[in-house]
Amino acid sequence: MSELLAIVSQDADYYLMLSYILKGAGYRTMLVDIPSEAVATAVERDAAAIIVDCQPGSQILADIASGLKERGLASDVTLIALVAEKAAYLDILKANVDESFTRPMPPERLLSYLHGAIGSSSDGTHSRLGPIFDDMKLDLSGRRVLVRGMPVNLSPIEFRLLSALMGDAGRVLSRAELIAVAWPQTAFVEPRTVDVHIGRLRRALRRALGRDVIRTVPKEGYAIDIAQSM
Repeated sequence: MSELLAIVSQDADYYLMLSYILKGAGYRTMLVDIPSEAVATAVERDAAAIIVDCQPGSQILADIASGLKERGLASDVTLIALVAEKAAYLDILKANVDESFTRPMPPERLLSYLHGAIGSSSDGTHSRLGPIFDDMKLDLSGRRVLVRGMPVNLSPIEFRLLSALMGDAGRVLSRAELIAVAWPQTAFVEPRTVDVHIGRLRRALRRALGRDVIRTVPKEGYAIDIAQSM
């Protein structure tokens, strides 16, 4: 069964539009129009993520984040904020969300993040395990990479970078593409910052695998070259 996403919004039209996009990508959706019931509903229905439509002056996001923390679910349920343009960004940061996007946003940004964070397969097993290459695989539910069954210590940004590279193995991803999937939309990230994080990721994988698997393409970007297991 595909992953369920709980969408917290009091705008029915916006929910219908977002639901249409998410269902087209293979997810199931449910509307939570009473914010105070968001956490309980997500837990009851085993939702993989809560997507919050954040309006200026609203305390919804902070309340949901607190509710997840109180239940010990902050690491189990992905919390995503869709931020109205005039919403207080400081409040978003304080809520310690997993990811935030400023509206209006290109749908592919949200879909790319969801694919890396919780998977998109309708098969229950594959939704928790990302692409498997050689001796390396992504554990999407645990947000970690495993090499021969052993976890490799990566930062959240490095994990998202690796997820993007493995999700499109062999293709060269530009720095702009990697910034789009690994950093919040509102963050200003210089191309050099991508190089620094790719360097850390490359070293971590080299220590674990004993070889380099990330290829630098001058003036273009990066690609991952791993023989895929059958």
